[in-house]
Parts: sequence; C-alpha cells; structure tokens
Amino acid sequence: MKLKRSIGKFTLLLLAINAILGTGIFFLPAIGAAYAGPASLISWAVMGAIAILISMCFAELVSMYPKAGGVYEYVKRAFGEKWSFIMGWTAWIIANITIAMLVVGSLYYLFPLQGMNFYIIASLFIIILFNYINYRGIDWSSRLLLIFGIVTALSLLFIIFPGMLKVDYSNFHPFFLFPASSIFLAIYFISETFFGWETTTYLAEEIKDVRKTLPKILVIATSIIAVISILIVFVSLGVADWKEFSAQQAPLVFIASKIFGSDFAPLFAIIVFIPLIGTAAGWMVSSPRLLYAMSRDRVLIKSLGEVHKKYRTPHNAIIFQTIVSSLVTIIGLGSYMILISLLIPLVVIVYSVVLLCVVKLSRTYRGKRGYTSPMNDKLPLLVAAFNILLLSIWIETVPGAADIFLLGLILVLMGFPLYAIIKLQHDKKFVEGFFNDASFFWEKLFSVWYGKREVNLVVSRLGLKKGSVVLDFGCGSGTTALAVARKAKRVVAVDLSQKQLEKALDKAKKSKMPNVVFVKEDSADFPKNSFDAVVCVGVLEYLDKPKASLRKMFKTLKKGGSFSFLSFGRSFGLPANDFLENEQKISHLFSGLGVSFSIRKEKKKFTEYYYVWGRKK
Repeated sequence: MKLKRSIGKFTLLLLAINAILGTGIFFLPAIGAAYAGPASLISWAVMGAIAILISMCFAELVSMYPKAGGVYEYVKRAFGEKWSFIMGWTAWIIANITIAMLVVGSLYYLFPLQGMNFYIIASLFIIILFNYINYRGIDWSSRLLLIFGIVTALSLLFIIFPGMLKVDYSNFHPFFLFPASSIFLAIYFISETFFGWETTTYLAEEIKDVRKTLPKILVIATSIIAVISILIVFVSLGVADWKEFSAQQAPLVFIASKIFGSDFAPLFAIIVFIPLIGTAAGWMVSSPRLLYAMSRDRVLIKSLGEVHKKYRTPHNAIIFQTIVSSLVTIIGLGSYMILISLLIPLVVIVYSVVLLCVVKLSRTYRGKRGYTSPMNDKLPLLVAAFNILLLSIWIETVPGAADIFLLGLILVLMGFPLYAIIKLQHDKKFVEGFFNDASFFWEKLFSVWYGKREVNLVVSRLGLKKGSVVLDFGCGSGTTALAVARKAKRVVAVDLSQKQLEKALDKAKKSKMPNVVFVKEDSADFPKNSFDAVVCVGVLEYLDKPKASLRKMFKTLKKGGSFSFLSFGRSFGLPANDFLENEQKISHLFSGLGVSFSIRKEKKKFTEYYYVWGRKK
C-alpha cells in the first residue's frame, strides 16, 4: 500500500517554511551577536545566500528522485547502500536531537524557571499528542502544520514591521568589534536556522505533482526565510544593545518588550511558543517517513515500512519514532547550546555529502527533471568545502567542541551494528563477507550460545546410525559437523564462508576426522535422496527465502530421513526475521514441505532458541 498524495502547493510552502525555520530564528540571532556583535548581520547575509544555493541542490535532487527517503535516497543513488545507510541513520539522529531541542526550547520560552519533572511530563505529553495526530493521517497533520506555519510567519512579521520604526542606528556602531574569524563562527551557529530541507523532502510521496512543485517550493521557502532572518536580526540589533540582546535566553521576547513594552512580553512568549512547538510537530510528521523509506529498502526492520490500512501512514515507524524521541527529549532537558552544538556538525556533514551527490548525479541521471540547478559542478564543491571550513573553525575555537563532535560521531557509529543485523537477515553477499571478515571472533562469540549441551541436543535428535550419510548445511567452523562425524559414516559440510570452511577443515585434520567433506555453498548441488539426515544450526535467520531453501534441503533427504535444526529468534531485545518470531510462524514455515516435525522453544542468555526436528514423510 502506498502513501496518500494530498499535500498541495500552499500547504507545502508553509510546511517548508515551518520545517526549515525551526527554532533558529527565535534563539540564534542572540548567539550570532554574542560571537560577532553587530557584524553578525554580515553572517546572516552570507548564510542566507549559501542556504539558497543548497536549496537549489536539494531541488534538483528531489526532481530526479521524488522519494520519501530524501537524503538517504540521494546518497543511495550516488554512492551506494552503505553510505546511504550512514547518512540516513545520521539524518534520523539529527531528527531526534532536533525534536528534543524544539520541545524543550518551546517549553523554556513559555514556562521559564520550572522544575525538571514539569518539563519531562510536558515534553512527553506534547510528543505523544502530536505523534497520535501524525498516526491518524497526513491530512490531519498537514492541517495542523499549516496553522503553525501561518503563526510562525505572523509572529516574525509582528516584530519586523513595528520594529523597523524603532531602529536606532547608533546600536550598529562600532560595527566590527571582533576578528574576521568571529563572522565565520557566527555563520556556523546561525546555519541551524536554515536546516530542514531534508524534512520536507521526506514528504515527497505525499505531495501532488511532486517533481514540479517541491523543487520550486524549496527554493522559494528558503529565499523567504533568508529575507525574514536578515530583517529580524537587523531589527533586533537596531532596537537593543547587542551585549544585552546576546545575553537573553528568550531573545525575541526581549525584543518584543523593547518594541511594545514589558507588559506585552508574556503574550508574545505564547505567540512564539506556538511556532516553536509547530516546528517540533513538523519534524515528528516527517522523520518517520525516513524510517519508512529505509525499511522499504531492507536496511531497517521490515515492520517500520508497513503502512496502516485505514490511515495510510507508516504507523510502526511513527510509534518507534515516538519512543525514541521521548527518550532523547528526557536526556536533552538541559542546555539548548549543548543540543545545538551536537546537532550542527552532524548536519554540516550530511549536507556536504548531499552537495557531492549533486555533482555526481547531475552527470549520470538520464531521466526527466522538474528542476535543474543553475549551479555548475564546481559551486557545490565550493559550498561543501566552506561547510567543512566552518566546522574546523568551530572545533579549533570553541572549548569542548571536539568532545561534542566526538559524541556525535559515536551516535552515528551506533547505527553500524543495527545495519549489520538487518543485512545478515537477507543479503547473501553481506553474510558471506561478514563471516569471512569476522570468522575468528564469531567462533569465540558463538560458542557462548552454542555449547556442548546445545550440540548434544541437536545431534541426538538425528537418531544417527553408523552407516548414516549426513548433510551439515551452514557448518560454520565445524562444531556440529565434527560432533556428527563421531556417530556417522560420512558428513558433507557446506558453508557460504571460505574462511569458516578453512577453520572447520583445520579442526577436522587436528581431530583426525577423515569422514568429513567440506564444500563451499555456491558449488554445492546434490541429487535427490542423497542423505540420511540433515542438520542445520544458526542458518535459517540468514536466509532471504527460507521456504525455498528448506525445500531444496529436504529434496536431498531420503524418505524417512531425519533432520535437526536450531535457530535463534529475538536476541537482546532485537527482533528476528518474521518467520522466527514465534512457534506458530515457524510451524507455518515448515508446513507443506512433506515432513513431520516438532518445535521446542528455550529462552536463555537474553536469546530465544528454537529447536525444530523430525522426519521426511
């Protein structure tokens, strides 16, 4: 089932403005002033121009590949699956940090000086409420975000127009108070104001006439935001002393009190709270679509790619996002500055990779495009280089920046084990490469779960005789094959990994077991009724089409021949393949294959063990 296309041009424009503008415009003018004083106005102008260039790159990419995965999709097309997973996972981490920053920041704006428990309860309530609305359908979500987008624009215009009349130009003198590098450092921090193109692209499969509409909207929305941002900063620095302004935790409330009087400040705090929480809602709507796209490509668990039959939303991805966003929000109930410092370097890296995608895909793409960027190949490279320069200045200049950057990289690296687990469930080439590379460590690790007791249980259920010829499918390093060889006439041990076979062969030689023959799986082709028994340990969980593989195995088994399997289900809370979720699904897997079988489940060492044994009819 596909996502529902229901987002029109006007709604999309406000969604894009709301997603891109984020919290930045409500906090970062003060941070920019703290680093560069009045000259931070130059930083905003430069960053606005760069943002428009980056929006053109996103526009060209989305016109070529209007998919829900956004950044993940573009990197996949340009550099392959591994890099796309890294960028997709990083983008998802960015979404979680952003949601935490938005929710906490909005509550701090509206309810200053409250206790920790209040912020935790209020944050969780907001996240659950908006994700429930998101769960019920994109129509509900887009209508809600449309309202937030309108309030965001009006709240900023409410500051700009009256504020222009109260600008005191003496506040801009002296204009240059800090070294030139301070302007670059201010650019680095204020860049967060323009982050969010990727969140809009996640909605690509729910937008009408997406190839023509979305590219133009991205550029128009960014241009509008650039103009609004420069005007807001100009007014802010013009109506207040930059030192006083830069020290504010709620800077636009402070500016509103300067323009309209202190009595108006509480009311404006409420007005600001609405777009802040609206932007959080925007991220909550869009980021599950990234999980949906990655799941559809089988680099995340399958259930995250399911679409609700009634509401036609990626409901499991939304539920998962709700849980993770809640956890990150609880952890992030601290400094806005720390959260943004964690966020920006990750986004800078992702956007730099996107710019490289433009360079590569603009040369190789041959399909129709709804938009072509006016930039040549060199300009995206220059913008990417400028991004890395900003990142370097931040790391070298700001105390503790290197530690925060390292923490961000650790969060990114946490995705690799998950990627490996998912790929091991269906990608034959990945399975072969994994066991070749990790054969030494895997043998030591696997023995923790597959010891003497488990070996004896598996082998005893075969009912072997001295004259038995046995197939060990997926023999690994030979543990089961050697145990079977002590009771059988001959064992044919098959495995996908060359390294594992070499280890198994070495063990057989040392144990003086000449009745074991080792065969690489891709060259194994056995006739019907070749074996008296088949044994298979820890293999089903790596098969993309387990039913077809079982049918092929059982064809080589003689009538009345026995088989004994051991496979592992859920481990350490991580889900197994669908067919290994429970006894009922395993029974369904073995049904219709011409065998009688029994199933036994054990749970130990944080892992589910499934023993399946029986005979061919």
